[in-house]
Amino acid sequence: MSSSEFDGERTNALAAAHRIAAKYKISLKEAMGFPPSERNVSRSSRARNFHDYPHVVSNVLKNSHNEALDKARWQSAVKDAQNRGLDRSEQKKTVRKLRQYKFGKARRHPVKHAQVLLNETSLRFSEIAQITGLNVYQVVTIKLQLREAA
Repeated sequence: MSSSEFDGERTNALAAAHRIAAKYKISLKEAMGFPPSERNVSRSSRARNFHDYPHVVSNVLKNSHNEALDKARWQSAVKDAQNRGLDRSEQKKTVRKLRQYKFGKARRHPVKHAQVLLNETSLRFSEIAQITGLNVYQVVTIKLQLREAA
């Protein structure tokens, strides 16, 4: 350890040897022979030592194998469904229709909107139904529910 390519490596190693010697109350020569502690070894290098943990290896292999089987099973199910007549365009249309009924933050929920319109305006039921997207029967039901008990 008399020469090194890197500046300060010798002084750092000597300082580490002094710390080890002080910690374990041993001579400096004995401290210089210590292997690096587990704490200084990076986590990734410890994780790569799978030969120390055979159960970890078997679990990892099982998981990757099961993942591949699940993917193959899913792909075969999709192919079978397409052979039976599954049409992706129809599925996309239904998804699109479902998305139309989701309300953004700027848009009020139709029932709440109908309640406000019924309380604060003199619009006809058909106009409120057209504005909110509800049918006339739903609007009338909301109006009846808004009445106070006699």
